[in-house]
Amino acid sequence: MPRLHKYRNRNACYVLTAIGGKVITYQLTPEGEKKLAAARIGAGERFERAILLDLYRSGDAYTGGSGADDPLASQMEMDFANDPMPETAFPACDICKSVNDLHLTIRGKPDDLVAQLQCAACRALPGDHSDTSIPVALLSRPLLSRLFQMKSVRAKGGNVKQFEGLLHTEFESKWEAHRKRRGAAQTSLFTANDDLGLG
Repeated sequence: MPRLHKYRNRNACYVLTAIGGKVITYQLTPEGEKKLAAARIGAGERFERAILLDLYRSGDAYTGGSGADDPLASQMEMDFANDPMPETAFPACDICKSVNDLHLTIRGKPDDLVAQLQCAACRALPGDHSDTSIPVALLSRPLLSRLFQMKSVRAKGGNVKQFEGLLHTEFESKWEAHRKRRGAAQTSLFTANDDLGLG
């Protein structure tokens, strides 16, 4: 499970988690720190990966590929076992599987476009001339839908499809929560056996 850590040399926090067998550092925005504090998650505590994914989706948790820049980070206890949400729920680069600085890219010839999630290193590879590059944190379900209407994409990388599924699941869960808040659907005022005749 992800764990919240406080920097020793500044008044800020970061999150460490394991994805694909590697320890990944997520920096937090001040708003992300407030959200964790509101959920009563303090420094040193573990929390569900779903919460980190929600912070990532809102742009309040991000990776820059720079590490924790805290000398103690490599010495800390790493216990990420038994997490109820699989690490594969996090978006990753379609080329190298990195989770750092992901963008949705669309590249290729106009009649042979391919959509992929790519990290900064793979976007910088020679010969990669994407005509579209959007940070994952900015993507939404309607934006993706509109983008794929505008661009005739022949193929989508596996992580693009997974990310679309994640957005759809997020959308459905919000509607389900809304339905629960509103209560059960009103029952019919009439039964199937009611005689509605005038006579």
